[in-house]
Formats: sequence, C-alpha cells, structure tokens
Amino acid sequence: SVPTGLRLEKTAGDYAASGWLESSTFDTGTDATNFTTLTFAPLAQDPTTTLRFQVAANNDATTWDYVGPDGTSATYYTVSGTNLHASLDGNRYVRYKVFLDTSNAKNTPVLTSIGLNYVSGCFSPGQSMFSNLTAGNNYTVEVNMAGYQTYSAPSTTIGGNQVLEVLLHH
Repeated sequence: SVPTGLRLEKTAGDYAASGWLESSTFDTGTDATNFTTLTFAPLAQDPTTTLRFQVAANNDATTWDYVGPDGTSATYYTVSGTNLHASLDGNRYVRYKVFLDTSNAKNTPVLTSIGLNYVSGCFSPGQSMFSNLTAGNNYTVEVNMAGYQTYSAPSTTIGGNQVLEVLLHH
C-alpha cells in the first residue's frame, strides 16, 4: 500500500529513526545558472514522519556546502515548490541531500520524485545564445541532432540582436 520510492531502512518490522541520501552531481552545463525551485512528491506524509532537503552548488564539482532556504546549513527545505536560495545561483554543478526521519518505528516518510528547477544563461531550454559575434560578418549556422535532418544556413549575416528559429524534421 506504500508507493515505490526512497524510504527508511526496515529491520525486523521497524523502520530506522532517521537516514539520509546524497544525490550524484548534476552538471547544468554553465556557471550562468539560476536555480528557481525545489519540488518533490508525495506532498502528503504520515504526521509522524518528515522529509527535509538541503542543496549545494559550486563550480569545481568538489566543494559541497549544503544550505536550506535561508542560505545556511542550519535550515532545510520542507515544502515542495519553495524557492531555492540565491546563493546557489552562478554555479554549474548541483547536488541535494534528503533527510528522512520518523518518530514512530512503524511509519516511514517516502520520496517518489524530486526536481531542482533552474534556468541556464538568459535563454529558455531549447534555445542557444552566441555572444562576441561581429555585426555585419557572415557566419554558418548548423543545427543537428541524432535522428533529425541537419539544418544549415551557410551565409547568415549578423546585424545586432536577432532570432533564428529552426525546426528540425525526422
């Protein structure tokens, strides 16, 4: 009757009082990343249990200083949809820790999904931005993805800020 997900260890019919899991490192692809919200499910937990989260981000993929919603290690994210602290912004690599606790050995918190929402750079997912191009010069624009036909625009003249929309076909 309990959904599949992360839960406390059960031994001889009783759950451990607490436990934690540290995620693997996720690479956002750029240090121009703005982290937005932490979401998780399920939202409803047994009242004798708690799920708590902390998040760490850096640019060296080795220094992990976990923080909660006030930007310190003394607090935890406990509400799905909470804004991530601004101190995480400007970092390429991210991890989270989830802490599971129960005050009743017959009950465990359950985590079935987690999301760390972010935007990399000043563009939306699926978009690219090129800086330091010289206005008036011709450039070749080529877009390709496995399973799709390659798009090529061999003589694209740059004239300030502009948008090129490319639709790829199977």
